[in-house]
Amino acid sequence: MNPAQKWAGFFFKKKFDVKVNICESTSMNLLSNPSKMPCVGFNIPALKYCPAAQILLKKVKENLDKLICSSCYACKGFYQFANTKAALQKKADFVLSSLRKDNGDSFVNEISKQIKQKYFDKNGNKKKLKNINTNLFRVHDSGDLFSVKYIKAWKKVCENFPTINFWFPTREYIRESQLDALKDLASLPNVIIKPSALYIDEKAPSIEGLDAGTSVYSCAKKAIADGHAVCPATSNKDDHTCAGNNCDNCFIKDFKKPIAYLAH
Repeated sequence: MNPAQKWAGFFFKKKFDVKVNICESTSMNLLSNPSKMPCVGFNIPALKYCPAAQILLKKVKENLDKLICSSCYACKGFYQFANTKAALQKKADFVLSSLRKDNGDSFVNEISKQIKQKYFDKNGNKKKLKNINTNLFRVHDSGDLFSVKYIKAWKKVCENFPTINFWFPTREYIRESQLDALKDLASLPNVIIKPSALYIDEKAPSIEGLDAGTSVYSCAKKAIADGHAVCPATSNKDDHTCAGNNCDNCFIKDFKKPIAYLAH
């Protein structure tokens, strides 16, 4: 059991559940285009679908300003626009409905269909898309892997696309009930699960069975001293995109160095 799990205590045993508006089917676009990313992604609302963050925000009483989840970027800016919030919630409702109805199979089928249509031509060849790398997919620039059923559903999606690297950042490793499923997902050669640090200026976590972790640092000098590779998109004042900095380290399975993002 890692240190974060020990102090989280009884919260591990609490069942994470949210009410859902039942959606029998969807014609919505499940895919998103995160502005920083070089690829397409999928997201759901932050905090509401981040049980680890909920645990941290309830448990932590001191140095709350250093807790990364307390200043989550996905609870600010355009994420707070009414249309954005509605779209994210609609995606979450569909996911939860699918998990209850068929263990996530309808979600797996629908998002797999949309990824195939977006990334592949009718002959099954990868498309060449402007500003989109069809070898990469970003999961959860907002939200997290909130349940074992949900993790298992994503494993099925990733197995459908062995030539696409799926990157999942997560703090769900602090919930012991999630670890086996997370490690099972991370065992796929095209899946990168990066455990995220809990506090600013804290070394990225190293969790057996998961990939090299990430953290948020207040300055590059300290991050480098702690053995991290600094994300160039957060250190380059002129270009805050991955593609603009010719970097896809977060999507590389064999990238063994922890990554530090600089705090805005």
